[in-house]
Amino acid sequence: MTEENKKSAEKFEATLDSNIMETVEKIPGAADIFAEYGLPCAGCAAASYEKISDIIGEVGVDGDELISALNNSIKSME
Repeated sequence: MTEENKKSAEKFEATLDSNIMETVEKIPGAADIFAEYGLPCAGCAAASYEKISDIIGEVGVDGDELISALNNSIKSME
């Protein structure tokens, strides 16, 4: 990861209102985290305009747990 990408991720905090594609772009490993939770959405066309809250209800994922996992991955980079 480049220093620029690391700084970008450090400024970003995922929320339920975060755009899926932006989250994938800002948090290294976010696509893998989405996949671990059964959300293959990171690669779909809707990812560019859907929020995390739009997809979690469709598949029954605990949103708070997912957000925590995403934000913890940022903290682990520090």
